[in-house]
Amino acid sequence: MTQRSKWTAIPGLLALAIGAVVLSAYSGASSSQGFGPEQPVQFPHPRHAGAVKDGGLGLNCLYCHNAGNKSFDVGMPAVNTCMGCHTSVRGSTDRARTEIGKLVRFADARRPVPWIRIHKVPEYVHFPHVRHVNAGVTCQTCHGQVQKMDRVYQYSSLNMGWCVNCHVNGYDPKEGQKAAGYDNVPPANYAGGAPYGTPGTVAGIATTGAGMTPPGMGLPRDTARSTSTATPSAERRRARYDCASCHY
Repeated sequence: MTQRSKWTAIPGLLALAIGAVVLSAYSGASSSQGFGPEQPVQFPHPRHAGAVKDGGLGLNCLYCHNAGNKSFDVGMPAVNTCMGCHTSVRGSTDRARTEIGKLVRFADARRPVPWIRIHKVPEYVHFPHVRHVNAGVTCQTCHGQVQKMDRVYQYSSLNMGWCVNCHVNGYDPKEGQKAAGYDNVPPANYAGGAPYGTPGTVAGIATTGAGMTPPGMGLPRDTARSTSTATPSAERRRARYDCASCHY
């Protein structure tokens, strides 16, 4: 190869390298928005995590995904967690009895349920659930209102721009609480003067009094004076957004 042909090949090689990086970033290494596969056991989230007033049991996400507030990965519930209830609760409909029967067979065989993973970021990205959950970010902020999904699907894109947008513009605790079902959380409970670590608060929201009033126990949403007010930018919770925050 002549010196001239070597220089001619450089742009082509550079284009191939850029293409490889782009394909890697947007390849199957991460899951797709809207992805909602059929699971080996049809777990009814509305029945378990849905609001009591809607016929659900109102279970907290951490009851099943109990590593969410202490580990980077939330993990999946052990079969024994399910059987803690379903040893005696065998379902009142044919469909429920069929799905619970699957759980019983997995438990008898001492095998975990082979759940199909839905949410996945590329291997070079680290999303620490523990930091977000303990900072007061509700599960529904990222995962959507799972407590209302008959079949769980990927609600958010999980791409880099989506993550950076929240870190730059700030997390709105009021909107996060609304997504989780607390529709009457007034911004006044964390406006100015409720920094992280303040006794009686989580992520700036009071854990006692009106700030954490369960749905249906306080003023209706259409009569709560402050719920329609947009959260001021200064009251949003911001985080670092340098590369090392996620790529380490």
